[in-house]
Amino acid sequence: MKRRLLMLFPIVLMVLTMAVPVSADIIWEPDDSFYEAHSDECVYVGRRYQLAGYGGTVTLFRAPGGMEKTTLDNGMECTVQFLWTGKGIEWGYLMCGLDGGLQEGWAPMDDLSLVYDSQQFRADHAGEIQETTVQVDFQEAVLYHYPNGTVTETLKEDAGYSTFSDAVTELYTDENGLRWGYIGYYKGVREKWICLDDPMNGERNDGIVPVAPSAAQLRGSVTVRGGVPALPLAVTLVAAVMAVTAALLLRRQKRS
Repeated sequence: MKRRLLMLFPIVLMVLTMAVPVSADIIWEPDDSFYEAHSDECVYVGRRYQLAGYGGTVTLFRAPGGMEKTTLDNGMECTVQFLWTGKGIEWGYLMCGLDGGLQEGWAPMDDLSLVYDSQQFRADHAGEIQETTVQVDFQEAVLYHYPNGTVTETLKEDAGYSTFSDAVTELYTDENGLRWGYIGYYKGVREKWICLDDPMNGERNDGIVPVAPSAAQLRGSVTVRGGVPALPLAVTLVAAVMAVTAALLLRRQKRS
């Protein structure tokens, strides 16, 4: 009997592996000595900021409160990768693209101004955004930082990955009645929007069929493709395998 039970473990592991989708990404970490020593105290940010220092420039430091590394003019947009707070001062680790290459370093957050983005848009319009899923018939769309904002790129569906229908998780309708779908993650793209009624920014498309969210989705459950909650699916399949096996073992014992 022990031997039969041991044979169940590979089956259980296989079911769990199939039921839970792999969607986690590796967060880039800087080759920086201060970060390496204080990584547990740093918070990931990953948002764009504009340099807005007093006197028209912002100084990048090798470490918070440490030696100066370089000075950059105001107006440049940089990415704040991580945030560290010490002695009441918030410091951001910046990545700034220049013609001569990439400049990295630490700067006080007081010298930076947030570039309006999807996170801020979702916070400002939280009451107008609906959690939902959609079915679409287009395979290419223009990506926006936020509805009616700036365009970032054009993205095509990948038959071997997933579809826009899988990627869109929230719906927003603007003042002109256009519907916008929020994409939290798709093929490396994060926190972008597509116009469902005009995916190619001028090429009208009406093939949108909104799908009402299920009770599980309204509770914020993690779902796999097809709208089935991942964890309940794994538990159900594992329970079914174990129940059938237990029944077979009991029948064999009764016959013997």
